[in-house]
Amino acid sequence: MRERLESLSGRLAQAARFVAREPLSGLLIARMAAWVAATSLLLNLLPFEKAMILITPLRRRAPVADPAVTAATQARLSRLLDLLLATGFWLYTPTCWKRAPVLYRFLALSGIRTRVVFGVRRQQSGALDGHAWLEADGEPLLERTAPDYTVTFSYPA
Repeated sequence: MRERLESLSGRLAQAARFVAREPLSGLLIARMAAWVAATSLLLNLLPFEKAMILITPLRRRAPVADPAVTAATQARLSRLLDLLLATGFWLYTPTCWKRAPVLYRFLALSGIRTRVVFGVRRQQSGALDGHAWLEADGEPLLERTAPDYTVTFSYPA
C-alpha cells in the first residue's frame, strides 16, 4: 500500500512539473482525459457506430493543407494522449480502442481528417486478437508497424 502511495505521489509531482512547463498542453491533456472517460463509457454502452457519432465533433476546423503542420499536429496530439494513457491510472491505460477514437476526435478538431478502423486476426494459438487504429487516405496513421488485421468496422465508413 505504501509503495502505491509513493508511486502515485511521484506521478502527481511529475504531472505538476509537466503542467508548469507546458500549461496549454496540460489543459489539452485534461480535455483528452475527459474524452477517454467518455469514450470508455460510450463504447461499453452503445454500438460502435452510435458511440462514434457522439465522439465525432460537431464543428471541425477547415482541412489543413500544409503537410508539415499536419505532421507536427499529429505528433503532438499523439504524444500527449500517449502520455496520458501511459499513466496506467484507473481507466487511463494504453489501450488501442481508447486511443484511436480519442485521437480521431482531437485530430478532427484540428482539421485533420482520419477514420477509425477496428480489426481482428487469429493468433497461432487460435485466439482472436483485436486492434484499433487510425487511417488517413487509406494508410495507417501513427502506427509503429502496419496493422495486419481483417477490418471489422470503420468510422466513418
